Amino acid sequence: MRRTVVQILFLISILAQASWAIGWPAVIQQAEQANNDLLGARKQLDAYQWSYYKSYSNFLPQISGSLSGGNSAGSSGNSTSFSYGLSASQTLFKGLGNYYNWRTAAVNLDYYRVNLQSTRAAVYSQLRLAYVDLFIAQKNLLARQKISQYRTDNVRMIKLLYDSGKEDKGNYLRTQAQLADAKHNVASARRQVELARLKLSQLIGITVEAVEGELMAKSAGLVDFAQLSAGAPASQLAKAQLELLQIAQQATWQEFLPTISLSASYQRSGSDWPPTTSSKSLSLAASIPIFPGGSNLADRAIAGFQLEKGWQDYAKSQKSIYYTVKSTHENLVDALEALNIQNEYFTSSAERAKITQAKYLNGLTTYDEWDRAQTEYVNDQIGVINANRTALIAEANWHNSYGGYVQ
Repeated sequence: MRRTVVQILFLISILAQASWAIGWPAVIQQAEQANNDLLGARKQLDAYQWSYYKSYSNFLPQISGSLSGGNSAGSSGNSTSFSYGLSASQTLFKGLGNYYNWRTAAVNLDYYRVNLQSTRAAVYSQLRLAYVDLFIAQKNLLARQKISQYRTDNVRMIKLLYDSGKEDKGNYLRTQAQLADAKHNVASARRQVELARLKLSQLIGITVEAVEGELMAKSAGLVDFAQLSAGAPASQLAKAQLELLQIAQQATWQEFLPTISLSASYQRSGSDWPPTTSSKSLSLAASIPIFPGGSNLADRAIAGFQLEKGWQDYAKSQKSIYYTVKSTHENLVDALEALNIQNEYFTSSAERAKITQAKYLNGLTTYDEWDRAQTEYVNDQIGVINANRTALIAEANWHNSYGGYVQ
């Protein structure tokens, strides 16, 4: 009985976690475990970690063993043979090729470490945008529902005035059209909530019904743009790419240098087991390219031009990254200022709607003036939500520009 109760409680906990309201820290935590891009970037880093380990094998000896046995029959009779042996080879000098292979592997490893940071920043940015979309969709649905109720009350009020002969039919029909539009907007807002839920759920691998709490974009404060842009993952990736080109250009020297290797072997053979006849060898080999048709000269020239282009690409990327960091910061400042202005508009339109409502009911203003004030009030409610969304997106883009994320 006790075991059954424990199983039921466990099942309830699983079901409760399968579909739930989630906060931003939990989104980050869940994405680290389930996001496809992050998991793929980690596996890619693991692969290059082993490629780096593999690069050391070029400095180590290559050892192999052999074992054979056989029997053959001919006109002279049967013969049996056995042999076993051990051979080893060691590259003493390969024109610095092994060294440059190791350096390339080391830089590639650093590159994909930074690539994981870049992927994490991009994923967190996608998550934040999806989280913001669901938050805004929820706010928009609530606002649309309130507006629909607001329009319903207006229809009732205008109908009473119309029935009493104090308002014309055209104005009454207009309020009905406004109510129909409000109901349509509620239905559309519900569909947007469903899409926003689906997007966030797909990104973190669990079903999300809603997001928790309130979101408010924050100012970036004092910013050192040069330091942020230099430390951005995009900047570090560009630096690693340039370093790879430098190594490739330096590695062309190996085509002019000798290769020296040492090899040794030991073998026993005979017609009986264990074989008794032994043989061994030790050799030192060296080769140097004298004239490979000029390909070594061409390769060095090509690598030099590619490195020069790499320097230009690197300089261009640093300018672009700095501009992105700077521009996203300015966009955030603009969005926050626009949000404050929109809040002021909403405050004023709410007050005007109240005043105009009182005037209209007392016959001190026209329907057109009342309708204009009501429409401004409705539009400014949605305007605040849209301005908040713009500010939240600007905040996410700002943090993503330098490889960070909203905490």
